[in-house]
Amino acid sequence: MVQRTGQCLCGAVTFKADVSGRVQACHCVQCQRWTGGGPYYAVEVEHLEMSGAERLRAYHASAWGERAVCATCGSTLYWKMQGKPPRTLAAGLLDDQTGLRVTEEIFVDYRPDWLPAFKGASQSTEAQELAKLEEYMAGQSE
Repeated sequence: MVQRTGQCLCGAVTFKADVSGRVQACHCVQCQRWTGGGPYYAVEVEHLEMSGAERLRAYHASAWGERAVCATCGSTLYWKMQGKPPRTLAAGLLDDQTGLRVTEEIFVDYRPDWLPAFKGASQSTEAQELAKLEEYMAGQSE
């Protein structure tokens, strides 16, 4: 983990966080529409400090997930589990993106034909991801 800074397009939301070099590419239909066609490139973060929280606009896109954008410029900020802090941010928000690498692709059964797989990245389907989610949710209710 390396501490990095970043911001949305207009600068209304800024952050500092410890960032891993691992990027997850989500190809689900919601992420494609949310990002305008590509996957949502999510970078893992810890110790997130964010300013401009009043500019965040959250949307409950499912029974468990929440997506946030900047209310001023519309930049994609993060996806998170409802009621939990963000554990990822959109990789494109980082001021310094050196050393990042796509290591995981999820919902690959929805990856557009025009987008090739990332070499060396693990691959999982919608069914595999929903099974992981079920397991996670079961652990939360215990």
